[in-house]
Amino acid sequence: MLSRRTSVQTTVEKESIKNILIIRPNYRIGNLIFLTPLINALAKELPDAKIDIIVGMKLAGKILEPMPNVDKVIDIPRKLLLHPLQMYAYIQQTRQKEYDIALNISGGSTSAQIVSLLVKAKYKASFASDKLWADFTHIQERGNLTYRHMGLEVLEFLRFFNIEIPKNAPSLDIKLSDEEIQTAKYELMQLLQGDNKNKRVIAIFRNARFDKKISDEWWNKWVDLLLKNDKELLIVDILSPDIPTKLNDKVVAYSNKNLRILGAFFRACDLYVSADTGPMHLAVASGARVLAFFNKTDISIYGALGEANKTIDIEKLSIEEVVKISDDFLHSLPHKQ
Repeated sequence: MLSRRTSVQTTVEKESIKNILIIRPNYRIGNLIFLTPLINALAKELPDAKIDIIVGMKLAGKILEPMPNVDKVIDIPRKLLLHPLQMYAYIQQTRQKEYDIALNISGGSTSAQIVSLLVKAKYKASFASDKLWADFTHIQERGNLTYRHMGLEVLEFLRFFNIEIPKNAPSLDIKLSDEEIQTAKYELMQLLQGDNKNKRVIAIFRNARFDKKISDEWWNKWVDLLLKNDKELLIVDILSPDIPTKLNDKVVAYSNKNLRILGAFFRACDLYVSADTGPMHLAVASGARVLAFFNKTDISIYGALGEANKTIDIEKLSIEEVVKISDDFLHSLPHKQ
C-alpha cells in the first residue's frame, strides 16, 4: 500500500467526475486562499460536481464553504498531521463517501500523502515528486508552469481534467456575498462617524511571519509621515490574537473573527496595506485595493495578484520614499465613501 503504482494514467474524463476532493492539509490562511482559482475554475468547468476540501486550519471552512460548488470543508487539527493513527480515526468521517477523484495539492508532503492514502476515491492524482511514496492512479510531470505565482500554480491541476489553463491570469476570489459586503460597509460606517465622516480609509495589518514582519517603529514613522501629508486620512489598525492592541492613538482599531467579513471590510476601505502575509491575500481575494510591502520574499511568486494592486520591495527604499509611493497610490484610486 505504501508503494507507488508503476503504471499510472495522466488524465480523467471530466464528464464522469461528480465528486472531487481537494487535499491541502495546511494551516496558513494564504495557502488556503491560493486554492480559490482552482475551486472557481472547477465550478465553472464542472458545474454539476461537488467539491470537498481537507485542510489543516479550523477557520478554513468559514472562508471556503460558501464558495461555488463547495459542499464540505474538513479541518484536520494541526497536532494530528504527523500522527497517522490519530489522523486515521479523525478522517473516518470522509470514508463514508467515495470520491470520483482526490487531488493531492501538496505533492511530496508527508501529511498530504497520508490523507491521500486514507480517503476513498476512484482516482487519486498528484504531480510527480521525488518524495512521492503514496499510491496514486494519476501522475503528471509538472513541466513548465503556466504561471509562476503560488496563487495560480494550483491551476495546473486542471490538466488532469483536460481543461485548458486560462490564458488571462485570474485573481484570487472567495466570492463574497452581497450580504457580507453590506455588513462590512455598515461596520466601516460606524468608524466614519463624526469628524471621520468624509475621510479616505486605509486598513493596515502589522503582523507577518518571521522576518517578513515590519517593526512597529517603522509603522509608527509611516503613519506619522502619511498623516502629515494628508490629515484627511483615517488609518484602521487591524487587530488579531497576535496583535491585541493598536499601534498608537493616531489610528483606530478594528477586528473580526469572521474572515469573510474581515475581507469584505478590507474591500470597503479605500486601501489595504500590509507586509507579505495571509490577510494580504485575503484582501486580494475579497476585491480590496492592495498595497503590499515586501522585504524578504519574491514579489513574482507571492506578491499581490491583480493588475489594480501594487507590491513594492521596501528593502532599499527610505521610509519617505515608501510614504510617497503610498500617498500617490492612494490618491490614484477613487474615493469609496
